[in-house]
This record gives sequence, structure tokens and C-alpha cells, in this order.
Amino acid sequence: MREALRSRDMLLASVTKSIEDIDKTINLLGERFEDWYGIYFPELKAEEKLQYCNAALILDKDNVDEKGLAAIIGQKRASEIAASSKTTLGAKLSPKDHSECLSLARMIVSMEKLRKDYEEYQKELANELCPNLSEVGGPEIAAKLVSHMGSLTRLAFLPASALQVIGAEKALFKHLKNKRIPPPKHGIIFLHARISSSPKSVRGKIARVLANQLCLASKADAFSKRRISPMLKKKFDDRFAQIMKEFEAGKKKAESGPTKQ
Repeated sequence: MREALRSRDMLLASVTKSIEDIDKTINLLGERFEDWYGIYFPELKAEEKLQYCNAALILDKDNVDEKGLAAIIGQKRASEIAASSKTTLGAKLSPKDHSECLSLARMIVSMEKLRKDYEEYQKELANELCPNLSEVGGPEIAAKLVSHMGSLTRLAFLPASALQVIGAEKALFKHLKNKRIPPPKHGIIFLHARISSSPKSVRGKIARVLANQLCLASKADAFSKRRISPMLKKKFDDRFAQIMKEFEAGKKKAESGPTKQ
């Protein structure tokens, strides 16, 4: 128990889970703030919770700062808000009510700043504790994998097939109960840009290749401490290029149709 608590893996797991909890809290409080602020100015809309909060903090419907709003939500939307401020359906709030409402927005903005600070700390810890894993998959994926397993050592003992579906346990159990449900092709590693942005038909192949390299990287980080990430990245890049080349060739062949005899 003492050795486990001394491990810096515990720090990485804790900060990663803290970031996930902050994300959930920001989304929950952001929805509550939108409902609350909608009483004052229901016409205000934004794509992200943080944008909405920042816009609300500078918005005065009696004297709209269009230039300031444009810097946050874009010129088009700012112009629409400036126009709608003259005919808004919102209620007139007392200074006290308005101030209490905006205090929630300030808290959400401060939580987003805390989240960014934790992300930097997470990146530093991941690069320190598992440099190979961080370089091959990225610090965020490395941190989430270690956090999910509880330690780098436990992660290093997993085969590549298990590492590939970490984070997709529910889908895996559904498949085991009912074989007609297809098994998951990826879990946490779906966050990797080359998987999430690739065509759906090749994601499984790319995930399998990435999982193989991450598996070797985790073993090197946990046991040998050798830096093998450049070699692993090259293998992944080469195989990714080959998979995409085969996909494009198959796509062209399908578009050209069957050849006439």
C-alpha cells in the first residue's frame, strides 16, 4: 500500500479524473446558467458554454457592446443580439438579481481556467512518467489510459487487444452477452486524431495498429525505461499511410464499377 501511494501514477490518475469531473461540472452549471440568464436575455445563444458565459458577462441589453461581443461570438451573431436587444422578451432584473446570476458565470469561467491549468500539469506528468506512451498516443490519451487502469504497471501487463478497447467495457460486455452485437473497435484511443478523423470502415484497422504500438510503449515506460517512441511512431505512420492508400484504391475501384467484358 505504501509503495502504491508513493507512485506518481496516482497523481496522474487523480489529475485526469479531476479534469473529467470539471468538464461534467462545467456542462451541468453551464446549462443551469443558460436557463437562469434566459430570464434576462433569452435571445443570447452561443455554441459553447464558455462563450455563452463570457458573452453574458459583458452584455448589457440597454447598452450593447457589439465590438466586445463580436470578439467572443462573431460579428454576425453580435449584430443579431444588438438588434434583438431593442425588442427582447427578457425580464427586467434588479441589480442584485443580475449580479447573483452573473456570479455563476464567473465561477464557470474560473473553472475553465482551472481546467486548462490542470491540462498543462497533466501533460507534464504524462511526459515525465510515460514519455514513450505520450509521444506515440499523445499526453491526453496516455494519461487517460493510465488513469483508467490505476497505474502504468497494470497497463503495461495488458495485451494490445485489451488496451485497444479500454474505456469501451460496456460495449464489450454487451457483445459478450449477445454475439449479434458487434464488438467495439476502440475505446479511449478513439481520441487520437488519426482514428476519429478517418473513414469509419478503416478505424478498426488503425486502432489495432495504434494499440500495438501503445502496448510496446507502455512496457518500455514501465520496465526497460528505454526511449523507443521514434521507432514506434514511424511504424504507426507507415502502416497508417498503407491503410489509407489501400482504402483510397478500394474506393476508386468501387466508383469505377465492374469492368465490361
